[in-house]
Amino acid sequence: MALALLEDWCRIMSLDAQKSLLVMGIPVDCDEAEIQEVLQETLKSLGRYRLLGKIFRRQDNADAVLLELMEDVDSSVIPHEIQGKGGIWKVIFKTPNQDTEFLERLKLFLEKEGQTVSGMFRALGHEGVSTAMVPCISPELLAHLVGQAIAHAPHPLLPMRYRKLRVFSGNAVPAPEEEPFEIWLEQTTEVVKEWPVPEAEKKRWLMESLRGPALDLLHVVLADNPSISVGECLEAFKQVFGSLESRRTSQIKYLKTYQEEGEKVSAYVLRLETLLRRAVEKRAIPRNIADQVRLEQVMAGASLSAILWCRLRELREQGPPPSFLELIKVIREEEEEEASFGNENHKEPVAGDGHGHWDDEADD
Repeated sequence: MALALLEDWCRIMSLDAQKSLLVMGIPVDCDEAEIQEVLQETLKSLGRYRLLGKIFRRQDNADAVLLELMEDVDSSVIPHEIQGKGGIWKVIFKTPNQDTEFLERLKLFLEKEGQTVSGMFRALGHEGVSTAMVPCISPELLAHLVGQAIAHAPHPLLPMRYRKLRVFSGNAVPAPEEEPFEIWLEQTTEVVKEWPVPEAEKKRWLMESLRGPALDLLHVVLADNPSISVGECLEAFKQVFGSLESRRTSQIKYLKTYQEEGEKVSAYVLRLETLLRRAVEKRAIPRNIADQVRLEQVMAGASLSAILWCRLRELREQGPPPSFLELIKVIREEEEEEASFGNENHKEPVAGDGHGHWDDEADD
């Protein structure tokens, strides 16, 4: 990093890094007189300075020079770039509060992940570092320690949340930052599986995302059974806040969902899948025939080209029905094929009969 180069160079020469500048990107054929001429013109507002040395940076294929400012300068007037020979020269400097800003950003990042700077050091094996000592630790040391730990860690460095949960209250009028219950439940169900922590910690993190009636419900559930799992907690939430539609209603809603005008078949299948999963959860559709039901409904409820109709009929007749991803793959391939030929081979759609052939197989 350019700032690290500035700090290292200043350390070697016993200079104050906050009273020094590093100018980079200087062409190698630019001599000292030409460099001085450019700097005197572009940095004259900074007062007196000394050019202390020049080095060649192989990664930039260009030179860099170190300047010592002889007067106190407001960092806001220092330019980040100057126009020099061969193009733009970059000016690197360190602001007086840069170390503080680094620590504040680090603390903010860790707080969002439910951690502290002290906790980070414990994870790194530095048990003796307290919160009071953190401001005395240089950003360079922090970066070095964290970088080393990440490079050699055989597993995630910190027991952080992989992803945070959205807020859910269960109120009749949800807050602007809240998701509808079904969306919140789906996201939460997936996220809690990824949290690399014990069940007790998962329940604490779940509690942090709840407000109002939802939080009250979790307290009741935990008081009734302290050893309950997070999965069982979510089942309780589903019973209280989930949709009250009957098994038959969810089945009919799925059966009466057709492709809309202008909607791609692949988009229709994706929309249909949400309804199918809901019907399966309510046991309105047997899970073991879900793939068959999906294929039947697509063939009944979508406007299919003759080619796609034939491909889906072959899938139905030749063996086990395709899974959701397998079906989407076939449909997307055909859609892309049709688009690439400008729909030249598009034929009249084969209309479905508006219903599937599995209705009697589902227990009502």
